[in-house]
Amino acid sequence: MDPLIQSVLQPDRWPLFVLLTARIGGLMLTAPLWSMSGWPRAGRAAFTVVLAMMLLPLAPAGRVPEEVLELPVPVAMELLIGSLIGLAAAVIVQGVALAGEIISIQMGLSFGALLAPMPELAMGGVGPLQSMLALLLYTTIGGHLVLVRGLAESLVTLPPGAPIDLAAGLAPILALLATLFITGLRAAAPIVIALFLTQIALAVLSRAVPQINAMVLSFPITIGVGFLMLYLALPFLSMAIAGWLGDLPASITRTLEPLRPAAMGR
Repeated sequence: MDPLIQSVLQPDRWPLFVLLTARIGGLMLTAPLWSMSGWPRAGRAAFTVVLAMMLLPLAPAGRVPEEVLELPVPVAMELLIGSLIGLAAAVIVQGVALAGEIISIQMGLSFGALLAPMPELAMGGVGPLQSMLALLLYTTIGGHLVLVRGLAESLVTLPPGAPIDLAAGLAPILALLATLFITGLRAAAPIVIALFLTQIALAVLSRAVPQINAMVLSFPITIGVGFLMLYLALPFLSMAIAGWLGDLPASITRTLEPLRPAAMGR
């Protein structure tokens, strides 16, 4: 029998295998690409089990519950750790998507939903475009593999079943939320500033020439300026996203390190 399968079948390794599966499952819930709804559930479950089997021989022995009734709390903690690892990348991808929604509002594209002949259909704006750009760069530089590597390294930082310091871990969780909005503002800032200046110019023009219907004129101008600025900003936005994703390993470390109790050393 294969040694890998044999190690999983040992009864004393079953609780550790369950904890590993929970940590990987948390990653699958939040990580970009791995959490996409297009993935079949059976495929994600199979990947989770196979990855847990591969990491089981490498996992250090932590405090593994001896009774089944003691498993729920450690499993919940492992789900939290895996989710935080996935969120380290998700906040970047979703932050860029948030920037696209901000740009859509400033361009006036969100007004199209009010005029749609079929209101039940979702109206896409710049958000899906920027989200797909971030996801493309994320997969191109191997961000999904960086998360798997970060999960494997987290087994040393936080062994499965080991206690975690939730009070100290609140700060990196809030930092991830802040990263979401900071990323969105940075990605949207150049285009939003250009649109803001365009609106000021239209306001001055409407005061100088009252006969001009600024309300009607503003829609094609702001949409045109928005798409022009988006075209000009895409290369710089791509480099910025690649730089943010390149900092992903350090971001995972910063997120998980405060969760270690002081007794384990930091």
